[in-house]
Amino acid sequence: MKSLAEIRNDFIKNLSSQYSSKEIDIIFYALAENFLHKDKITLKLGLDEMHEDSQIKSTLFQVALFHLINGMPYQYVIGYTEFYGCKIMVNPNVLIPRPETEELVDWISNDFENRNKELNIIDLCSGSGCIAIALAKKMKAKVSALEIDEKAVETAKKNADINKVNVNFVQADIFDSTGNNEIIVMDDFDILVSNPPYIREYEKEAMDARVVEHEPSKALFVPDNDPFIFYRGIIHFAQKKLKPNGRVYVEINQDLGEKTRELFLDYFNYVELKQDLSGNFRMIKAKGISL
Repeated sequence: MKSLAEIRNDFIKNLSSQYSSKEIDIIFYALAENFLHKDKITLKLGLDEMHEDSQIKSTLFQVALFHLINGMPYQYVIGYTEFYGCKIMVNPNVLIPRPETEELVDWISNDFENRNKELNIIDLCSGSGCIAIALAKKMKAKVSALEIDEKAVETAKKNADINKVNVNFVQADIFDSTGNNEIIVMDDFDILVSNPPYIREYEKEAMDARVVEHEPSKALFVPDNDPFIFYRGIIHFAQKKLKPNGRVYVEINQDLGEKTRELFLDYFNYVELKQDLSGNFRMIKAKGISL
């Protein structure tokens, strides 16, 4: 039977080659809060205490440590992450939200900060629902989200419940050419937002193994010979469902910024390429759709 301090030492010993000491502390205390139902300050003050059913709790920590040693992202092990002030449940069926995607949400929020009328927003390739949920919490808007994967939609609906927002989640294929999307999603939209798959297959070699081996590949990767496949689908959707004064916001591959901008310029009168806080071109805004 181990004290919390001993369990923490096990984490430090086994994870120091993968994570910094600060990251290990974040992971350990997030797990401890989940398993022991106590806040971080209380846990830090009682590291040497033994807890009720501590053998069961110790087993939970051991299982978590096993997954971490084997490269599972800590957000999956914990079961949730924070995104733009929202608690987002994550699992291997959905991508783990990144800080860059928070910047995309912030761009939209700032652009429409002084808008009093209710906006109609749709999030394409929604995954965990993090974008749609964050916008539903932040803005005065009616929000829908389209996602092809059934399990991802189930996760997204739970996330909406956790954050107490209303989002119309629709399981559908952005590439559906039968018109079903238009039947399922009847409205026209002021804002179309998406963080679609955009990483080329060959780029896997340079990526963190935790991402490649554990996060859903169909939400990450596109064919080397067709990296814009999802952006063409987004543009086609916008041609049918975007209001005349509507705007499109998308996250993009930083290595294909100018080429992605050129693609959107074939269909929109105004396209803005925006850098993230690290100075990489990671976002595009488009408006004035060409008819």
